[in-house]
Amino acid sequence: MYNGREIGELRADVAVNCRTLIERAAARGLPVLVVQTVRDAEYQRYLVSMGYAAGTATVPTFHAKGVGLAFDICKNVKGHEYDDPGFFTAMGRLGKEMGFTWGGDWRSFPDRPHFQWDGGGKYTSSMVRAGRYPPPMPRFEEEETMTQEQFNTLMEGYWRSLAQREPADWSAEAREWSQKKKRTDRGRRKRQQAVPLVRHARAADGVSQALAGAGEMRKGGGKPRRLASSLFFPF
Repeated sequence: MYNGREIGELRADVAVNCRTLIERAAARGLPVLVVQTVRDAEYQRYLVSMGYAAGTATVPTFHAKGVGLAFDICKNVKGHEYDDPGFFTAMGRLGKEMGFTWGGDWRSFPDRPHFQWDGGGKYTSSMVRAGRYPPPMPRFEEEETMTQEQFNTLMEGYWRSLAQREPADWSAEAREWSQKKKRTDRGRRKRQQAVPLVRHARAADGVSQALAGAGEMRKGGGKPRRLASSLFFPF
């Protein structure tokens, strides 16, 4: 009967992430102890007989020696190793963030201390028994986060450093952009002012043509046109 608890007996990629999980838990005040890694068939049958494993799980798969894709944990507090649901829920959340499958999510036989790498649920126990193993587990890297206080401190230092410097390239570029924008805005305003003048000129030209036409009619003895007197002058 063999029941190993050494992290080093896990497959190398799983072992790395197992240690990372422990480190992440410790940083959050969660005391973790790995209690099982690999086992043989005899120990697996023992677990079934004691009710610690499902009745159909008589052959080790993810926990099998030479496979090393799973491990079990407990709370590293004497007398309270398994009686804190909140601890296991928090650990399950951390493990799933890393890519592990957590046994606490299983409906038929919940196993809160259990974590395994199954390629995101793509590899089953029967596949592992057949020698079909998931690809290497990606190494988890904790993302660096910044608090609001840290950000404020960073920005204060940045503005202080700018205040102590002579105008640099960035300020010259800003001035150039500002001056260019003023020129553009000035040109746009001139164009906008010119539009009504063009409209007035066109209207005045229309009036001149109408008056000229009326004069021609008078010369020819025709009746004077009333178009000129009914025009709308926009200016």
